[in-house]
Amino acid sequence: MFEGTGTDPSAAGRRLDAALLDELGVGESKATLLQFSSAFCAPCRAVRRVSEEVAGMIPGVQHVEVDAESHLEAVRALGIWRTPTLLVLDSDGRVAKRATGVPAKPHLIAALGDVL
Repeated sequence: MFEGTGTDPSAAGRRLDAALLDELGVGESKATLLQFSSAFCAPCRAVRRVSEEVAGMIPGVQHVEVDAESHLEAVRALGIWRTPTLLVLDSDGRVAKRATGVPAKPHLIAALGDVL
């Protein structure tokens, strides 16, 4: 479900610009679950629920949901081609993992384990 850092050259392994992180509402944390969603996307709601549960379970992890249609420049820069897309960022704002679709809670926890 989660892809490693070598799978998407447009974003993977790359440290995101501080201004972009600020624009998307990403604050300081040990890890961030950065979710790109769209308004009428049923799987996006499922990703939100799983991501919020996991962020609530693990100290230092935040979940940030971004409306893809309102942030088209960021979507293009990060190679987001469909929603939901979930990026796992490390504490430096580097894209460590990426998933499209709805990740299972154990997969999401394991992906965070690689980052924390």
